[in-house]
This record gives sequence, structure tokens and C-alpha cells, in this order.
Amino acid sequence: MGLYTIWNEMHRVGTTAIGGGQDRNGHMKYVAACESEDCGWSSAYDSYDAAMIAARGHVCPVR
Repeated sequence: MGLYTIWNEMHRVGTTAIGGGQDRNGHMKYVAACESEDCGWSSAYDSYDAAMIAARGHVCPVR
């Protein structure tokens, strides 16, 4: 199974992307991750709303 079938990009906030997918137990998990090359910030959440708040609050130190 390819990565594209288990991961879905859902939203973009500036340089941050929010996506979701199922973990090993079948529960939905959401990730907010900065897409700047040298930043490397990312964090996992149990709800889409929490990931959205983190994405809106992220200030990229690279840009």
C-alpha cells in the first residue's frame, strides 16, 4: 500500500500543512507540519481542531 492511500492533506495555513491518516489501531490522527526546508517543525494530534490551532500558531523561524 502506497503512502498516498493512507495519508490525506486536508488544509494549508501559510507554510504549514495539516493532514490526517489512520494509526495502527485504526484511529484517525492529525499532523501539522511546517513545509519550510530547514524548519523541521511537526506535531501530531488526536483532533483536527487541535492541529488547526497549532498550525495557525506556528511561527516559522526560517522565514
